[in-house]
Amino acid sequence: MSEALSPLGIPRIYGDVPPFMAFPYIRDLSALAADAVVVGMPYDGIATFRGGATRRAPQEIRKYSLLYGSYSFDWDMDLLNHIAVADAGDIDVVPGDNAESYARLETRLEAVLAKGAVPLTIGGDHGISYPAVRAVAEAGDTPVGLIVFDTHLDLSESFGGDRLTRASPLLRIAELDKVDPRRIVVIGARGPRNLPEWTPLYRKLGITVFSMVEVERLGMDAVCERAREIATAGGARLYVSLDIDGVDPAFAPATNSPESGGLTAREIIRGVRIVARDGFSGFDLVEVSPDFDSASGTTSILAARLLAEALFCLAASKGGEQDRWRHAHATGPMEE
Repeated sequence: MSEALSPLGIPRIYGDVPPFMAFPYIRDLSALAADAVVVGMPYDGIATFRGGATRRAPQEIRKYSLLYGSYSFDWDMDLLNHIAVADAGDIDVVPGDNAESYARLETRLEAVLAKGAVPLTIGGDHGISYPAVRAVAEAGDTPVGLIVFDTHLDLSESFGGDRLTRASPLLRIAELDKVDPRRIVVIGARGPRNLPEWTPLYRKLGITVFSMVEVERLGMDAVCERAREIATAGGARLYVSLDIDGVDPAFAPATNSPESGGLTAREIIRGVRIVARDGFSGFDLVEVSPDFDSASGTTSILAARLLAEALFCLAASKGGEQDRWRHAHATGPMEE
């Protein structure tokens, strides 16, 4: 089994890019038989600060995902005992055309959802969360609630004359018929890059925002448990969106708009485990910009780990082993 630690024999999707965590690559979704499917969305729209580079996130995150296997020490569980996972490759985006690129992602996710699988989308900038949530919302009759880990509220009506950019996904999502803004929760908002008009708007819409001050005051567990309750109220399906800039740049420097004072790597891993403990209908991870990363790939490594944690949450939920990570290696009280 030690050979599992080496990625050398894993088939590639293209070039040197492997499928996520070496799961089967299935391009033809008519042959899909999986519970969860990873989809890459290598799209960069209008840059609000550091341009480009999020388009390379899916390939870099896939490469670093080979650090991880289907067994997790933390969970003392092999996720493949409960779910089957596949990688469906990348969306063939149209650079400079947000609407067409978004439509292609939505069509692909609709096909995944039609097979009964849960999509996990690797962005791309945060704008891609809008078509991803819309696909999930339209795939079922029940409403959808949303939990977003993000430093920014992303509530602009438009940016550069375009309503479909990384500055607007939360507002576009709040406009969807099956999304009540009162079931939208943002965790980790902070800093002077948020626009002044966003604060009265989120309050008017009824969005719940747990700022970093609140995370520090209440603790990550309490915030995330409350967020899950709000987002899933009334039996709503849960969608989770993770903007990597919600994490402090000490742990995730490679992003469009880094903001100091954010979540630690340990906190965001714990946050994903808590909000996704009962599974989810869709998940995305966005705004990783590998060109700004450390030589060690710090941000992509964390991003791959967070996607893996989401998969373990799905597996644990399906296997009736929620919160297994809390007690898998419990040793009991320390002796005096």
